[in-house]
Amino acid sequence: MASYCCFRISRTRLPSFTVPRYRLITLQDMLCLILRPEGEVVAIEGTGGLGKTWAAKAAFETARNSNRFDTYIWVSLSTSCSLRRCTEKIATCLSIDIGEELLSSRIRVMIKERLMRRKFLLVLDNAYFVEENILGKLGIPCPREQSLGSKVIVTTRTGRTVSVMDPAILISPQPLTDQASYDLLREKIGRDIDLQLIDNCFGMPLSIILLAGALCDIPTQESSKLISEAYVALRPKISVFTTMIRLVKFSYHRLPSDTARRCFLYCLLFPDDEAITVKDLIILWKLDGIIQEARDSHEANCYGEEILHVLLKHGLIHFEGDHHIRIHDVIRETVSQVGRENGYVEQPEKYFDNDIPFEYLLAKFGGRISLMNNTVKEELRASPSHEFFSTSTLLLRGNRHMRTISEEFFCRVGMLRVLDLSFTPIRILPQSISRLFHLRLLLLAGCGHLERIQHIGSLEMLEALSASGCGSLKRVECGSFDRMGLLKILDLSRTSIECLPSLAASVELNQLLLQDCAFLKSERTMETDHKSCDTEFIRFPYGVSKKGAVSNLQIGTSKDLVNWMAMLWLPCGLNFEFSDRFGMRVSQDVNQDRKTYIYASHAKFVQSLHKDSPLWSNCLRKFHIVISPLKYDQTMDNSFGVWRTKFSALDVQSGDFDRVLEINCAGVANDLEGVLGNAELISLKNITATNLVWTLNTRTLTAAARELWVEDCHQLENLFSPEEAPTVGNLQNIWISNMDNLAYFCRVTVEDLTSFSCLMHLLLDCCPKLNFLFPSSLRLPNLRSLQIRFCDSLERVFYESVAAEHALPGLQSLQLWELPELICICGGVLPSLKDLKVKGCGKLKGIPIGVTENNPFFATIIGEMQWWNDLVWGDESVKRWILFRNWGPLLPHFATEG
Repeated sequence: MASYCCFRISRTRLPSFTVPRYRLITLQDMLCLILRPEGEVVAIEGTGGLGKTWAAKAAFETARNSNRFDTYIWVSLSTSCSLRRCTEKIATCLSIDIGEELLSSRIRVMIKERLMRRKFLLVLDNAYFVEENILGKLGIPCPREQSLGSKVIVTTRTGRTVSVMDPAILISPQPLTDQASYDLLREKIGRDIDLQLIDNCFGMPLSIILLAGALCDIPTQESSKLISEAYVALRPKISVFTTMIRLVKFSYHRLPSDTARRCFLYCLLFPDDEAITVKDLIILWKLDGIIQEARDSHEANCYGEEILHVLLKHGLIHFEGDHHIRIHDVIRETVSQVGRENGYVEQPEKYFDNDIPFEYLLAKFGGRISLMNNTVKEELRASPSHEFFSTSTLLLRGNRHMRTISEEFFCRVGMLRVLDLSFTPIRILPQSISRLFHLRLLLLAGCGHLERIQHIGSLEMLEALSASGCGSLKRVECGSFDRMGLLKILDLSRTSIECLPSLAASVELNQLLLQDCAFLKSERTMETDHKSCDTEFIRFPYGVSKKGAVSNLQIGTSKDLVNWMAMLWLPCGLNFEFSDRFGMRVSQDVNQDRKTYIYASHAKFVQSLHKDSPLWSNCLRKFHIVISPLKYDQTMDNSFGVWRTKFSALDVQSGDFDRVLEINCAGVANDLEGVLGNAELISLKNITATNLVWTLNTRTLTAAARELWVEDCHQLENLFSPEEAPTVGNLQNIWISNMDNLAYFCRVTVEDLTSFSCLMHLLLDCCPKLNFLFPSSLRLPNLRSLQIRFCDSLERVFYESVAAEHALPGLQSLQLWELPELICICGGVLPSLKDLKVKGCGKLKGIPIGVTENNPFFATIIGEMQWWNDLVWGDESVKRWILFRNWGPLLPHFATEG
């Protein structure tokens, strides 16, 4: 076994009497060692907070980005994680269905069969194994015996785990040098700070991050006081462990509010070997009374994201991607006592034994009981002689053996506010659940055996109900929502639900999620309003009442297409997904402007949106419609400074438009007149149909279109139809890019000389077959900026020379880049031109610059010196009115203008 120390900048060999078997390596060298081609086991051993997980994750991401392996498995572990639990985690990563009663030996066989012929990378993070032949007991083929180049990476704090793993390489991360520690502290804080602060940090990266978090955002007038407090917290210098405890407590007490501290301690209720879902965490904070300042779901999300940002900045949690966060195990161990003192008790270290009375759990855990991913057996029950009115939270997520709940159980916990039964095999809800009059949150996600939701009609305080992923769920008992006037979130996505009872009472409902509910049916209904007269309307989508306030409704794939023309009314701010596979997302903060989002994999889903439909004046007052078979990935800013999901490629750019249409890589239907006629921003990308020209039907653009983007439509030869004498009405901006065969902007002389009277900005980019841009008769009275780039064949801007003062009277900015054949712009003088940028236009010898009564001041020209010297002037005196700048390496910012 080869042993290495890493992370030190110095390459000096350590004295042989100190660590005789180790040699120092850099981080880059360490990654090379971890990922070298030989199939082997690599162990990274060291004290908590030294950066072991960070190093393993760097290697894992490096390997995945370079496609070095066939299968990638990351398993997070903990001191309490058993062999069975680890085996289940590996099986889950490999999409192996382990059922409820599958023996560990059978799971091991299934894992081995799946990996035996595949080159895999397995990371066991934070392992505490003591059993010999541990890989065999997990079902993992030994990389050396498999001979495919597979690799196992283990991070651990214990030498015993290293010995049972029998690694070929042992890497021991070393503390940072003083300079590296100071650089890290300064980077995290964002400014210089007292160098002596890092003396007591022992070079531990986690200690420095915690110190930086405690010192971040210090007002200048308070910096000296806080630094003094930091010195007190760090002294005297005793040990790494003591310093870490002090820094965790110092950073915790430096949190800006009691709410932030309570939110942080709440994370202790989750298992230490699993990341925490951000969405679920914020809902729990809100409905468990932690974020009491929030008045509604939107405000709670804003508060929750701000608190997460603060906790991340203070180093108390770290972001794991895919909308998950985690507490470092060293931090968790340090604050567990603080949590117990405040009613946030960690999960039990050993699996829960059903023989232990429930009253014992209450005494141990207090008002919030967390038994997630535990082994509650068969039936959950409580002693009939006890009542537990102090219990407010019960988290039983992931108990795969808990099939039933005794009838008397919920009678004993009548003050529950939060109940989480997600990912359990329960089949029915006991009638006693109707006694939970104070329940605000009911989570049933992933309960695959649950066929019916019943007995919840009395839960008048309920604000959120999630049953997403309950594949067997077909019915919600009639009348369940009749008294739920506070219900805000109802998630029934990925269920087999066929119909919903009325939601008329749920006037607060703002999120109704129904993705992938393939069996839902719409229906015509008669409802009575407050004036006691019958009103007939379409109850759609699937039970949403006209009296409701739904602002975020998400409809998933539906086999029976929606007949938009049959709809008389829908609320604003809905999200529809008509797709062959789950793809787009609209995060809650995106949809606060009550814009309706529609994602469809084919244009047929929106064909019946007729231009005269009443939906344009209610549901579709604001819309963003995407027609695309492609799946756009979710994005989240890793710094958590901005946390939101992109709906589409135009999500950022479309902010100024209320009505947006995108068609990406899709066939275009004949009858999109309704959508085209109402969209303000239209984007067409990668459309291969040769008859694309009639899809633009410019007469339909007159009413609403303000901006048109056409990109990568390589078969399009003519942008505007020659048969229709286009009148593009209010179109203000046109952006054309990467059009290999575009030969004409307008193919024939335009009959209406003011067709583009509102056009203000035009950009053409990479159109190599374009010989000229405009017909000579075209007038553009309001065009302010014109940019033409990388059009290799363009010879003239106008087909024939025209008087600039008539054709382009308002042009202020003209950019001409890499147009090697361009010889003429126009005749006369551009009266309003202020800025001209020319690059790579060697044949252009004349420019329409002069002094007129409208333009008596300087014009700025940026270009290459050789081109400027070769210009031919009719009147040399014009030069004194021109400020010329050489377009050279000192002006790199111009390359991104426009």
